[in-house]
Amino acid sequence: MLAPVEKAAAHLQKLEADRLAAIAVSEEKAEEAKLIKARQEGFRQAMEMLGVEPSAGVTELERSRPNRRKRRNIPGLILTELSFSGNAMTTNQIVAAIDYLPERTEKALKSMESSGQIVRDRNGRWAAVIVTAAQANGHAVATDNEQSTIISNGRAGYVSPQSATPQRA
Repeated sequence: MLAPVEKAAAHLQKLEADRLAAIAVSEEKAEEAKLIKARQEGFRQAMEMLGVEPSAGVTELERSRPNRRKRRNIPGLILTELSFSGNAMTTNQIVAAIDYLPERTEKALKSMESSGQIVRDRNGRWAAVIVTAAQANGHAVATDNEQSTIISNGRAGYVSPQSATPQRA
């Protein structure tokens, strides 16, 4: 039976042999790529001598994907719009602000509502839920034509200009 030191040395030698084999393979692949490139250049020159213009799409490999837009964080965009506007917004206003599909915006809004990120008032307007320590007693301030969203005991409510008492969502 081999001692642990001998096992480690044997393993180290095997790893070194594997590394050298990988280098040899990569050198072969690099040489193969050079030969293919030379054949490609020779064929391109032959086409030019025949008066045929080689097209870039045929002779060059496209390495990048077609231009795809990065996925946008729709819930994040909705929260940003609602937070920056300071007022409750209709679904159509949110759709226009974030430049997104109405049905998918509605789906995102409902999902966010069920997770407690936003609330919907009686008029169908959406507002961001804002929790602050200063409003622990459930009081909030609303201007004459605004409706404030408050949180009291973990539940969202509204203070409308017409009533001074919060209504539950």
